[in-house]
Amino acid sequence: MSARIFLIRHGETDWSLGGKHTSYSDIPLSKAGEKQVEDTRNLVIGEGKLIDPRTISRIYVSAKQRTRRTVEILGLGVHNHQHFYDRATQSTQTTAIAPTKGQVAEATIQVTPWLQEWDYGEYEGMTISDVHRVRNQQGLDKDRQWSIWEDGCPGGESPQQVSDRLDNLIHEIRSVIESTAASWPGGQVVAHAAEEPRDVVCIGHGHILAGLALRWAGQPLRNGMRLLMEPGGVAVLGFEHDDLKQPAILLGRRLLR
Repeated sequence: MSARIFLIRHGETDWSLGGKHTSYSDIPLSKAGEKQVEDTRNLVIGEGKLIDPRTISRIYVSAKQRTRRTVEILGLGVHNHQHFYDRATQSTQTTAIAPTKGQVAEATIQVTPWLQEWDYGEYEGMTISDVHRVRNQQGLDKDRQWSIWEDGCPGGESPQQVSDRLDNLIHEIRSVIESTAASWPGGQVVAHAAEEPRDVVCIGHGHILAGLALRWAGQPLRNGMRLLMEPGGVAVLGFEHDDLKQPAILLGRRLLR
């Protein structure tokens, strides 16, 4: 089976429920958000399910508590304790979790700034209506409405800055997958190895995961206006014909019992 990259958005927070832009603010999951993640875990994670812990080779997560808590609830096959390695501080934190059955995924979870949400700068905590109102008061957007995918955020990140850090993450993910790739006659390198763990899981935020999908497929971020991820939602990336030279977004995948 081909390697897959699973994108999982954190569960709902009080801010996301209200439509507020949330990047550097460290807002926890709400009770409803925790329930969303539990439902996702029960539906798609487990032996023989969409995300099988036996096939996971690497887990990435952003540093915010809403994503860390999402990982804790998901489990992802890590038994008893989850070890979070923070690349920014080069330190490891360990969290005890409920025992799980089955195979073990990689025990150390990579906490990386590459998966931090798009920095909203001056628009942090604002709804989209708030942003449009402020920009109208400033005399902006006379020809078209503001779009984060094209305009970025004042005091925050530009589309190019976000694209650059996502490309860094993609380069590393591809290196992980290539380490278990197999060569076929004719020089084609296919994105799977028969018995090796090969899948990658990224737990992050709405805009950054949508951007990751776009950059994975080689598309500029300006194409992201209609790519959405619900809280607790799962998206899948992969390769067309298992070919490492043809990264693709999987719009639909058959679910196995």
